[in-house]
Amino acid sequence: MLQMKGGVFVQNDIGKRIAELRRERGMNQEELAELAMLHRVTVAKYESGQVEPGALAIGRIADALGVSADELLCRVDKLPPFINMVKGVVPIVGEIACGQPITAEQNIEGFADLPDGVTADFALRCKGDSMNPTFQPGDLVLIRQQPEVQQGQIAAVGVDGEATLKRFYKHGDGIVLVADNPAYPPQVYPAGTDVQVYGLAVGFVRMFGKEKA
Repeated sequence: MLQMKGGVFVQNDIGKRIAELRRERGMNQEELAELAMLHRVTVAKYESGQVEPGALAIGRIADALGVSADELLCRVDKLPPFINMVKGVVPIVGEIACGQPITAEQNIEGFADLPDGVTADFALRCKGDSMNPTFQPGDLVLIRQQPEVQQGQIAAVGVDGEATLKRFYKHGDGIVLVADNPAYPPQVYPAGTDVQVYGLAVGFVRMFGKEKA
């Protein structure tokens, strides 16, 4: 199994971040451990930097602290908060898979609201749950069209002509696409595979109730 550090699942300062957020919420290590279904000693080792938490532990700790995994990891590409009724529109271009890739449809099926201060060229609709909790099925992910993204940023990526939404990494001569849902293993593509970055995810629109597709 591919194991990657430095931004995929953990960062060097993740322990300090856990301790900081825990103290801000007035928790001790035992209380955090209980909420996150972990041992207190394990939490102590995470905070001291002796052990780096895996994806499952990060998810549990984030839930216990009331933050997203991205906020816990201090990722540079943290997305805006929930967006519902906002002004400005961008075209919705087909769908994008958040599980296994599907063939991208290039026809415009409608329009998505665009929040103030966000520049995007089009929106793609999520399917599947591989990007949970960042995105949910039915979310419209706002994409700024660009041919390259930084390590670990969420991108709309075409693989052999099919589109998917994942965190993008260059690993050696190949490409690694990583889901936010730890149940999905990284997708590794060797050099020579037709992998194309369509654009960077810069926000999303989440519909509620009857508005959700």
